[in-house]
Amino acid sequence: MKKAGPPPIERLAIRAPNHLGELLLALPALQAACEKERRETGTAPVVQVVSWLVPLVAMADLDARLLPLSDRRDIAAAARELRTYGVRRGILLTPSVSSALIFRAAGLTARRGTGGGGRGWLLTDVVDRAPLLEDHRVKEFLAIADLPVPEGEPPAPRLAAIDAARAAWSERRRAERIPPDGRRLVALFPGANGTARRWPVDKYAALARSLAGFGHRVLVLGGPEDRPVTEAVVGRALTDDGTLEGSVLDLGGRTSLVELAGALDACHLLVTNDTGPMHVAAALDRPIVAVEGPADVRQTRPLATRVRLVGRFDLPCVPCVKNECPRGGRGTILESAERECLRLVTVDEVLEASLASLEEAST
Repeated sequence: MKKAGPPPIERLAIRAPNHLGELLLALPALQAACEKERRETGTAPVVQVVSWLVPLVAMADLDARLLPLSDRRDIAAAARELRTYGVRRGILLTPSVSSALIFRAAGLTARRGTGGGGRGWLLTDVVDRAPLLEDHRVKEFLAIADLPVPEGEPPAPRLAAIDAARAAWSERRRAERIPPDGRRLVALFPGANGTARRWPVDKYAALARSLAGFGHRVLVLGGPEDRPVTEAVVGRALTDDGTLEGSVLDLGGRTSLVELAGALDACHLLVTNDTGPMHVAAALDRPIVAVEGPADVRQTRPLATRVRLVGRFDLPCVPCVKNECPRGGRGTILESAERECLRLVTVDEVLEASLASLEEAST
């Protein structure tokens, strides 16, 4: 009689978040879950991630099989692909219904995640999210992944495998004819997913003009959707006499995700709204000045060693965590309440924080 072998390993799948900032904040949970799976089963989990974010996950150097998801709405195709890897257990780090449908359609017998959005019936292990909202999002992801959650400061996301990003930025810098002339690079990121999270364009332009006047080269960064904003910042920053030509550069829509990471790694400072690229810079441990408006900084503050948060945290409406400002009528301080939290932040405040960060970085 043939002796029975050990039971087959029920491989683990982890669905990574779909948004840049959330993905960065989930990295400590992804890394710890991969290490735990290797230690306990001797196998690497499958990490399912939307295609455009795969290069960023690769920079985290996970012990995992990355499974690009070209169309997260194609439930059947995504489920078929998971089945080819023998996956039986799953952790959902995204709150979407479609991700839970994919895991159920793939036949996973264990499906863990938060139950909001009416998807609880699709899960076998529902995590109550409400108690997790009192602390940093990094800790929330650790709890969802059923991992130990430390007291105090959460572990910081870090990107370690960035040689390709540095090389890509070097090529982009040559293509943009940005000379290595010794001037320190300062990046500005004036875009954001919602208008309520954008510090006014005129203030970014004034900041860019001042930083260039101090002898720094200012790179105004953004994705393709941010091009109107970056063009406006650069256009309003440049002076009529041409003295700042080449000192304030519009790179909106001109860098891939890998090139963006390389650019942020090369910069001496990032001044940014509450954005995904803010968390990319934090994961590279670069100096950051974050102009905070409606965000809850308890949950989403950048976890770098040199961070300055500038905002009006004393306003009764902060944090509202809205992408579009819900306020109307008279404000708490200003005549208009609309985006008051960001309009009250002055150029001088942000410039002072920026110069202090640059001075600290040079010591």
